[in-house]
Amino acid sequence: MIEIKCAGRGGQGAVVFAEILAKAVFYDKNYSQAMPIFGVERRGAPSSSFIRISKQPISIRQQIYSPDVLVVLDPSLINDALVKCVKKNGVIIVNSTKQCMLTGYRTYCADASAVALCIFGSNIVNTAMLGAVTHSTDLVSFSSLMKAVEEKFEGNQELIEKNKKAIQEVYDSCQKNKCMPKTCLLGQ
Repeated sequence: MIEIKCAGRGGQGAVVFAEILAKAVFYDKNYSQAMPIFGVERRGAPSSSFIRISKQPISIRQQIYSPDVLVVLDPSLINDALVKCVKKNGVIIVNSTKQCMLTGYRTYCADASAVALCIFGSNIVNTAMLGAVTHSTDLVSFSSLMKAVEEKFEGNQELIEKNKKAIQEVYDSCQKNKCMPKTCLLGQ
């Protein structure tokens, strides 16, 4: 089983990130589970979501304390406690303009904020970061991710197209810059 933690701030879309990723994984014929955790619901407050992915049914129903993958929507959240919870040799994917190298982890960065600001006019980076996750891991197929976006925003074609564009731009940017080599996780 692969466990993922998404750390962000209220308004950046950590909960929707988990929902879309879990649906996409399901479309790839794997089992998935998504759940949020947050305190006071307000814009800017720290929030997290968790995703489990498995080839077998998932019976665990609890917070993830030691993820295989950490996705950070806001780089100001990175601290020792957050990073040290990731399993040894785990993957950390950060929304950042700077290359982050964290010893003992496979660390990748993507400038999802620039893409989100251009497309949405705000720093809602959840779907843009899905592009980075899709490029850097084998957890989900690109086609299933697009199908999950269509389902999530069904009835709002403009929002569907904007979210698909955000995913595609970050995915392509990672390919072009070779910032994120493919990492096999689900097969381990």
